[in-house]
This record gives sequence, C-alpha cells and structure tokens, in this order.
Amino acid sequence: MDPLLNLRDLLQHEIDDLYSAEEQIIEAMPAMAEKATNRQLKAGLNEHLRVTKEQKKRLDKVKSLLQSNQEGERNKSFLSEIFGTDTKCKGVEGLIKEGEKLMGEDMDPQVMDAAIIAAAQKIEHYEISGYGTARAFAAGLGLQDVAKLLQTTLDEEYKSDNMLTDLAVRKVNVEAEDGGANTEMRSNSGRGNGQNGNTGSTSSRSGSKSGSSASKKAAPKKATQKTAAKKSSGAKKAAKKSSR
Repeated sequence: MDPLLNLRDLLQHEIDDLYSAEEQIIEAMPAMAEKATNRQLKAGLNEHLRVTKEQKKRLDKVKSLLQSNQEGERNKSFLSEIFGTDTKCKGVEGLIKEGEKLMGEDMDPQVMDAAIIAAAQKIEHYEISGYGTARAFAAGLGLQDVAKLLQTTLDEEYKSDNMLTDLAVRKVNVEAEDGGANTEMRSNSGRGNGQNGNTGSTSSRSGSKSGSSASKKAAPKKATQKTAAKKSSGAKKAAKKSSR
C-alpha cells in the first residue's frame, strides 16, 4: 500500500475501499435474496443489487475525476487501471462472512427473513459511513463533482436502509416473534371460536325459544288452578247459606 501523504490520498484510499465493498456486495447479494421468503424483502434485495451495480459504475466516474495532472499520479492511475488496486475492504468481507454463517443456521423462514435484514443493514451502515466520509473529504478538497456523485450514492444507501427498517418493524420482526406460530394459532383459534360461538349462539336462541314455549304451555295450567280455586270458594259460600 502506498503511503497516504495528504487528504487527497486518504480520499483515494476510501474510494478504493468502497469499490471493493461494492464488488463483494454484488457477489453476495443474490444468495441473500434467494434465501428470503418475504416477497417484499426479496424484491427489495434484488432492486438494491441493481442499484449497487450502478453505484459501482458511479465510482468508476469518481476514479476518473480523481486523476491528477501530475505525472506521478497519472502513472499510479494508469497502473491501477491495468492491474487493479490491492485494496480489499476487510470490513465488508467480515460482515458478509458473518451474514453467511448466520444464514447457514437452521431456522424458521420468518426468522431467516429477520436475520437477512439484520445482516443487510450492517452492510448498509458500513456503506453509509464510508460514503459519508468520502463525500466530506471531497467537499473539503473542493472536488464538487466528486462530492455530488458520492452524495447521490449516500442518499440511495439511506433510502435502502430506511426501507429495510420499515419492513422489519412493520411485518418481518412481528412474524418472526414465534416463527409464524402465533399467526397460525390465531388463525386456527379464530376459526374455532367462530364456529363455537355461532353454535353456542344458536343453542342459546333455541333454548330461549323452548323456554318461551314451555312458559306459554305452563300459563294455562296456572289459569285453570285459579279458576278451580274460585269455584271451590263459591261452593263453600253456597254451603254456608244452605245451612242457615
């Protein structure tokens, strides 16, 4: 690695690091998308893969803009274009390996989706930090065209991170709480309660009708008993009069 003598050298180092990061992400992203079961997550990862390829092309433009008129810088750029740089982003390399190890675990599909989002956001946050730093260096050096290109990518990274956060909080994490078991239990319980409730309600209405009919049938008996009592009372009065 060449010595970093000034802020411009440090900016070039950051750009090389980000370029390596994008290359590794492009290689790793398809496996993450394939593992995802949530349709929105799968679509989001595939879209971000497309965006990442554009970001890599944007970094090619940044590299071209950073070429200096100095002979030494021209030679360095020329050699880099032929042989490439020896810079490999160890940070993203480690994050990808960590994510691959996690996705290799045996887990419920809903839990896997939550794990994929966690792994993807760790990479997103690394990129946000890297692009934010590089943009600040470029702006400080007065390289406005470079800063503008880096800001465009930085905005895309924030957008992707926000999308993942929204999807995780609104749906994926909720479904992963018990590996989707709660959803199935609630569904089965709802069907059972609905059937039992309807049956119970019908039985209750049927019982009410039976009770009402029984009450109506019982009513004439009470009336007959009252009539008999009146007749008995009248007979006793007639007997008293006769004895007198």
